[in-house]
Amino acid sequence: MKLEQPQSMRTVFFDAGFTLLQPHPSVAEICHQVCQQLSLHIHLEQLQDQIEVAEDFYFRHVRSHPHIWADNQDIDDFWIEYYAHLLRPFIEEHDEQRLYQLARTINTEFEKHTSWRLYPDVHETLGALHARGYSLGVISDWGISLGPILRQLELTRYFDCVLISAATRHAKPSPALYDLALQRANAIPDYTIHIGDSYINDVLGARTVGITPVLLDRAHRVTEQTLDCLLVHSLTELLDILEVERLEGEYK
Repeated sequence: MKLEQPQSMRTVFFDAGFTLLQPHPSVAEICHQVCQQLSLHIHLEQLQDQIEVAEDFYFRHVRSHPHIWADNQDIDDFWIEYYAHLLRPFIEEHDEQRLYQLARTINTEFEKHTSWRLYPDVHETLGALHARGYSLGVISDWGISLGPILRQLELTRYFDCVLISAATRHAKPSPALYDLALQRANAIPDYTIHIGDSYINDVLGARTVGITPVLLDRAHRVTEQTLDCLLVHSLTELLDILEVERLEGEYK
C-alpha cells in the first residue's frame, strides 16, 4: 500500500512507547535491579518467565478498563497492581507490605528517563522531518511522567505539541484525543499522519478523525497482505513513504 500524494502531508504525530521509546535495559532487568536493591534475590530468568505470565493480567485488565490511561492515579494504581502480580510468586505469603513496597519502587523507576532509551532511528527520522518543515507531535497513552522523560531524552525540541492521555483526560482510541491533537497542532486531518505500534489504539483511533494511520511493526509480526493501512518496520521507512530525503551525519 502506498500513500497517495505524499507531498501533501504537513503534520506527523507519533506514539511514544515502543515507537520512539523502549525500556532500558529491559522490563525484566529493571525489575530485577529493584529486587536486588531491596534484598529480594531472584534470578533474572525467573522474572523473564513470570513477565510472560503477567501479560495475561495486563491485557485482561486493560480490556476491562478501557479508560484507564485517561487518569494519572488510575495509571499508577494499575502499574503497581501489575508489578505486584508479577512479583507475588516470589514473596512469602501474606507479606503484602513488602510486595507493594517493591511494586511501588519499580513503578517509580519507570517514571525516570534513565529507564528508557530511544530507538536508533528516532533522531534521524525526526531530524529529517523537522528540517523539511513538518509539524510534529506526540500522542501517547502514558502518565504525566512522559513529559520529563521526553525532555531528558532531548526530544521536545522536535515537537510542536505533546498529547499525554493522563494530562488530556482522554485515552486512545478515543477520537477526542486525536481531535485535540489536531487542534493543538493547527492541523488538517487530510494532511496528517499518525504512526504507532497498536492497530486498535493508533490505526483505528487516528482513522476515526480522518488522520492517515501508519502501523509500526518493528518485530515483523504482521504481513502487509492482512492489513488495511500503511505498514512500516522502522521509522526511517516513514521517510520513504513521505518521499523525504534522509539527512547525512549525526542525528542528535
